[in-house]
Amino acid sequence: MDLAAQFEAYKIFLLDQKGLSPETYRAYENDIEDLLAFLNGRGVTVPDRLTVRAYMMSLHNRYAKASINRHLSAVKGFFDFVLKREPELKINPFATVRSIKNYNGLPDFLTPEEMTVLIEMTPDARDRAILELLYSSGLRAAELEGLRCCDLDLRTGLVRVMGKGSKQRIVPVGSRALKAVSEYLSLRGIADSIYVTEPLFLNKRGGSLKVRSIRQVVYDWSEAAVPQRHVSPHVIRHSFATHLLDAGADLRSIQEMLGHASLSTTQRYTHVTIDKLMAVYDQAHPKAKEN
Repeated sequence: MDLAAQFEAYKIFLLDQKGLSPETYRAYENDIEDLLAFLNGRGVTVPDRLTVRAYMMSLHNRYAKASINRHLSAVKGFFDFVLKREPELKINPFATVRSIKNYNGLPDFLTPEEMTVLIEMTPDARDRAILELLYSSGLRAAELEGLRCCDLDLRTGLVRVMGKGSKQRIVPVGSRALKAVSEYLSLRGIADSIYVTEPLFLNKRGGSLKVRSIRQVVYDWSEAAVPQRHVSPHVIRHSFATHLLDAGADLRSIQEMLGHASLSTTQRYTHVTIDKLMAVYDQAHPKAKEN
């Protein structure tokens, strides 16, 4: 069975029949590419129960619960498609895998100290610039993939981002991130990014760095720096928002920087901060534990 060929057909099906947004389509494409790379690495064509279990474990090691559920939805849909076209496949191998229930939607995040350790333990110029920019501006991995050099103005410290729904926004970039990106670009012979239309971040072959590779960069360096945490680009985005809120930033400004269409999405971060405040209160207030 040629899953790669089926994947090409499935991509056409998603575009023609499903009417997915470009962002959702790209997310599903990346999720299925991740699965196919996993299967190729194990020399497997049709995943059996053990392979499915191993893949789900790999997702748990790399992603937050919401991302795992999206991956699962993507691969289930893919194998439902293959099942109708490929006689060799008798059942959807992921059919009995359940999504993670009771997910409360509260974002996971790193502490400022953990973020500092992660960045400072990343010596590679490109990867350090990626981590700095993700944390400095709260970008999604797909938004980082889409950046061109000219989208970042190193002089004004602003980056132009194309977000969900093809909505453009301008986000500030901190001095540490500007320095890291500038050092990376100087290695490519770029002194002034504003005049360059190349992708901001390149892979080893000189092409645009894709979402899957961005996730891998974050995962690889976090494994060494904060091995007890499961870190993804979205966890860094959550850290950005949580740390801003902790420092007194207002929700409306955070909403603008994150590119959330609704303020209610941004308000999730208040629950994280309130939980933190209550923990401090319970620990420190002399009357907190009295009956």
